[in-house]
Amino acid sequence: MSGKVRFTAGARQLAIGRMELTIDEDGSLQLLRQLPEGDTVRYGRLDQAVRQRLLTALRAAPGGPADLPVADEAARRLTVGDTGWADGTEHPVPPVARLLEALAVQLLRPLDGGQLPLAVVESEPVAATAEAVRPAAAIGTVDGRPAFALAEGGLGFDLGRLPDGGSLGGSDGEAGLLPSAVALGTVEGRELFAVGAADGAVQVWDASDGALVHGTAGGEGAQVVAAGLVQGVPLVFSGGRRGEVRAWRAEDGKGLGLLETGGEGARALLHAHCAGADLVVASAPDGTVRVWDAGAGARLHLLVGHSEPVTALAVLPLGDQALLATGGQDCDIRLWDLATGREVALLTGHSATVTGLAFTELDGRPVLASCALDNTLRTWDVHAGTALGGRPAGGSWLTALVTVTVDGREQLASGDEHGRIRLWETKGGKPVGSYEPQRADGAGPVPVNALAAGQLDGRPVLLAGYGDGRVRLWDAASCSELYALESDGGPVGSVALLPAEDEPVLVCGTVAGAVRCHRLRDGAPLSVPTPHSGPVTALLFGEPVPGAATVLVSGGADGTVRIRNGQDGAPLRQLTAHQDGVTALAIGEVSGRRVLASAGRDRTVRLWDVDGGQAGPVLTGLRGSAEKLAIGSLEGRAVVLAGCADGSVLGWDVVGGHSIADLPGGTAEVRSLVCQDLDGEVLVAAGDADDTLRLWHLASGTLVNEAPLDRTPLAIAFGEAGLYVVGPGGALTL
Repeated sequence: MSGKVRFTAGARQLAIGRMELTIDEDGSLQLLRQLPEGDTVRYGRLDQAVRQRLLTALRAAPGGPADLPVADEAARRLTVGDTGWADGTEHPVPPVARLLEALAVQLLRPLDGGQLPLAVVESEPVAATAEAVRPAAAIGTVDGRPAFALAEGGLGFDLGRLPDGGSLGGSDGEAGLLPSAVALGTVEGRELFAVGAADGAVQVWDASDGALVHGTAGGEGAQVVAAGLVQGVPLVFSGGRRGEVRAWRAEDGKGLGLLETGGEGARALLHAHCAGADLVVASAPDGTVRVWDAGAGARLHLLVGHSEPVTALAVLPLGDQALLATGGQDCDIRLWDLATGREVALLTGHSATVTGLAFTELDGRPVLASCALDNTLRTWDVHAGTALGGRPAGGSWLTALVTVTVDGREQLASGDEHGRIRLWETKGGKPVGSYEPQRADGAGPVPVNALAAGQLDGRPVLLAGYGDGRVRLWDAASCSELYALESDGGPVGSVALLPAEDEPVLVCGTVAGAVRCHRLRDGAPLSVPTPHSGPVTALLFGEPVPGAATVLVSGGADGTVRIRNGQDGAPLRQLTAHQDGVTALAIGEVSGRRVLASAGRDRTVRLWDVDGGQAGPVLTGLRGSAEKLAIGSLEGRAVVLAGCADGSVLGWDVVGGHSIADLPGGTAEVRSLVCQDLDGEVLVAAGDADDTLRLWHLASGTLVNEAPLDRTPLAIAFGEAGLYVVGPGGALTL
């Protein structure tokens, strides 16, 4: 059986809507999702192990012609070449199609718990363009006077005075920053201007003199991590799909600089102490591998040989030398002399992506062990560069491999697609133990995406990162779970153990692009800052309350909300808020506590305690996603208002979470929203994409006024001179 694979499923079968998945014989794929609001296309490359499993199962399920007639056009269809299956016919779509459904969900909703290992598909990142970035505006003060900030996609950003619109400075489209969100605020008496960018960066300037105050660099987050002691300092290294490799101080998250990759990012990352040097190794998507001396910050080698991305790394110290093993999507394993950067061996035998490498010892000789998506575990003689043996691993895709010492014997520990961790004898490959999580929630198994081994209080432990976003610590000797950390940032892509003298630290990188650091002993969270892994979609300053400073809050297309100290940018917390991206933010004070409201493409509004991070009520009932939020007060109670994509404005009681308003309006998307108490009467103003401004009396829900404008109102505010409106081209006063 051969040919192109095409699979279609309707909205009834998949929560992601109607979709069409096409897989070419070379593994390249295209996924088209069709929704009323528009189509979404994703591209990528699938490991041949997936295609092989699919075709093997389909050979046992004979089909009919590719154009099988069906009564229901929404029925699932699957074709391979000129053979087809369709629900509702004598050749229904076989159960193996669930593999394709899981693949579609993982591509379109990457923050969901992944049912498939991350290694099975390489998706192409969706780059933001100036045309795709919507204009944004904010109103505040500069030099004590009303002012506005305006970002117009590829045109840069501007600061202007109100009400006359006079310029206070800005940037042009050649500044290298693609602004996607703006905010104005006052911190410790200093007026600040913040810009969020399409690459995830957030930069903060002094609004009066233009001096840069603090900021994060852009990039593609931190899907892969490494950790180690560098000149006695515990450091964390992180890399994403794009950008450079970053170094962070583990104890406080302070950034210490970049290791340059030419913006290529990293697919795999490793720290090792060899021959008195601290080495960091990173692989790029083009198959090249870079090696740095982390202590000196100098690159030692650029290793060229692999034709596809490298997905697994391992280092073997050899006295004053070291050997590096690399394996990747080209199915090859290469050995490199790190003293010279010369390739010393090419090991072939795997037939799918190499997902794990680990050096061990057999009969006094160094041995390399490897695993791959071809379901095999193999061993190699390091000195001879030859295969020693291999064995199948029970028909499962193997996803990770480490060595761990149990009762004085070094063993191999592998992870697989079903969430199992298995221990193997190095000699002979005999299985000696296995364990997997007990899932009380009734959900099916999720893959182990990453493994790391270490010690805690003298006992061997294994750290595992899973497709559902959980991180688990296992006692390797008793095969028992010590604790599990809940998901925060989507499936885990990489884990590392930092053997600090005082307190070991576990580190993981997630699909959402966040570095998570926790104390190994009890899982208590530690903080390491990372940028958003996609465009910043909402940005605001939160006023201080007693005992807490002004905060800078950003929401992103990656679904997360980041809260930082507004004065110095120090990270305070990260919230995984909305699966399909954050669309709007608002902040207000309720009974002396700061409350944050966030909205997303999932058509919900969520409430959070800003200073404690606790989640509050989830507000539902929206007819479209909320594009703007505002928090105000009505008759002594706090309320949150949402301006939606369908033109509606809805309101809820913050404390109780029940609905309090449904304000009639137009049908165009709400682009600006404000709630204001004027002489005891609470008014709500909203501007929409049809360039219309509406004003309501909140208590009665009465529409007070409706006025056409000459521009789309991106920000509105009540001022001494009237109602300020900011849109493309500048400001006006009503």
